[in-house]
Amino acid sequence: MDLVFKIRGVIKNYEWGKLGVNSMVAVLQRSADDNFKIMDDLPYSELWLGTHDSGPATIPHLANKKLLDWLQMNPLSLGENISKEFASSAGLPFLFKVLSVNKALSIQVHPDKQTASKLHKEFPQHYPDDNHKPELAIALTNFKALCGFRPLNEIKAFLQEITELQKIINVDLVKSFLEKGDLRSVFTALMTSSSSVYEAQILQIIENFKCNKYTSDLSMSVKDIFLQICEQYPSDIGCVCIFFLNYVKLKSGEAIFLAANEPHAYLSGDCIECMACSDNVVRAGLTPKFRDVQTLCSILTYICKSAEENMFVPQKDVNDPFVLTYAPPVKEFAIDSITLPSDTIEYKLKTFQSASILLIIKGSGVSCYEKGEVNLNIGCALFISANCDVIVKPSEELLMFRAYCLG
Repeated sequence: MDLVFKIRGVIKNYEWGKLGVNSMVAVLQRSADDNFKIMDDLPYSELWLGTHDSGPATIPHLANKKLLDWLQMNPLSLGENISKEFASSAGLPFLFKVLSVNKALSIQVHPDKQTASKLHKEFPQHYPDDNHKPELAIALTNFKALCGFRPLNEIKAFLQEITELQKIINVDLVKSFLEKGDLRSVFTALMTSSSSVYEAQILQIIENFKCNKYTSDLSMSVKDIFLQICEQYPSDIGCVCIFFLNYVKLKSGEAIFLAANEPHAYLSGDCIECMACSDNVVRAGLTPKFRDVQTLCSILTYICKSAEENMFVPQKDVNDPFVLTYAPPVKEFAIDSITLPSDTIEYKLKTFQSASILLIIKGSGVSCYEKGEVNLNIGCALFISANCDVIVKPSEELLMFRAYCLG
């Protein structure tokens, strides 16, 4: 029985994805699957690699058998880390993705376990899982996002300079906030304000930016991205969230970790993403999908941090110069970024006590294990059973990401 083999992920065509060959998601899938054809006018937004019901990976050499079904027949392949910690699930505790973002995703939050269970029970049509969804995003290209609440002094500065925000929220409430710092009340008032009020004010803010009325460095730092979001989602209350949430710009390899109940929105670029196995999203702006504003505002942490504090810094392996490890404070997943120079003769992957998925982003080579070998090329996704020893022999420089469970 093969314990190391190629799997095929599932493509999602959400409307915010990059179109055609501009999408890294599409290019990876085409490279991995000769039968996959890219449509120029179709958005390719996400590639899912995991066992979630909404996008289950399959095994091509086993007549596209679902990976989940195979794991149920071969539970030892999951490993003790997963079997003990996540006994209630027969599949992988993590969901591994690639995202190609062309336009802003919704202003959103992922609920904690208790809230997720409650929402799933009450509104299963909107919240399909009873699990939480902490997630990590690692930039593959220049990547922009909104992430967590800004420091209070920045929010106050925006409210004082962009007075139209005070009209959307309530002048007296803003005055109280400037004195006492009750962010929950102000943000809830913003997100629940009437369209008859905020639409006109957003148009005025746009006009003022175009006329250079706002001159502070802080306002100028968000001018272009604010106007861009307004073009994508005209007169949407989510547009003004940029004055409350950190605007982060990641370079390749840089990352952000999004814990439960932290507000965020991806804006543009390509990234690796890994999360607990869940598809729960509470949305409140920049989306045509279902919005649950009251729930979002009620579960937010309202913790204010700088943009730099929201960055997640990987750890270098002192024994392995080719590896960077992204291990956030959750049990479900961690990610290794592995870069092998072209002159590497062979490289032994770490042996984990959990199942893992290896994804090739750049380069080619061969992976060897006890019972055979598998060719590696761009877009190739390899399932590796727990406790398996795998050797990689690159034929050119290789960039790989490997998702696994720390337990």
